[in-house]
Amino acid sequence: MDSDEVMIVLLRDALAADVPKLSPTFDARVMRGIRPPRIAASLLGLLVLYALIATAVALWLMHDLPPTWIAAALGGCVLVAVGTSAYVRRLTVARSSW
Repeated sequence: MDSDEVMIVLLRDALAADVPKLSPTFDARVMRGIRPPRIAASLLGLLVLYALIATAVALWLMHDLPPTWIAAALGGCVLVAVGTSAYVRRLTVARSSW
């Protein structure tokens, strides 16, 4: 029997077999495994507290600056944050495809 005939026999056997089925709970188990962990309420509160303190300190440090400089600094920081976020997201997607 040559390789073509072997492939034909294998293909016929595969097509004649029943379609495999997954268990009904399979999707739920997979989703539990890949869902990102939730942040605990205490850690979320700590993060909000940090953001409020950082905002208050930044406002206090910049109170002598002209408003246009403050707006320019905030705009620059937003651009850097968006760029960094996109870069990290791209790295994460690229790494997950390895």
